[in-house]
Amino acid sequence: MGFEGLRRYDRQAGLALWLGLFAVLPFLGATYLVLTRYDRVLGQIIYGSAGRFVPAFASAVLLSLIAATGAFALGWNSAGQRRNDRSGQSWIGFFLGGLIATLDVILLIAFYMLRLETV
Repeated sequence: MGFEGLRRYDRQAGLALWLGLFAVLPFLGATYLVLTRYDRVLGQIIYGSAGRFVPAFASAVLLSLIAATGAFALGWNSAGQRRNDRSGQSWIGFFLGGLIATLDVILLIAFYMLRLETV
């Protein structure tokens, strides 16, 4: 089958919605990882240099960012098309993808600014 079905705008709309909803899960996982390591007294995200925190966090954010970007792009492409009878799904995928991608970037910046690596 391949990508033959992605030429149709209604299928792009459905995929945009599902990618947008999928992007929420790794974002929530990355947010959970950061919040469990955040120390309120120091105002820092504390993690060990030899641990698995950074690869797990980076993988979750990257997976979420890829899915959100796909949802944003497919939603953008299929939202205003006349032959798309699922334009609502396109708009949801578009806005959800944009929101999650923005929150991913904010989470990465917050991690970069608040990180404290221990030995």
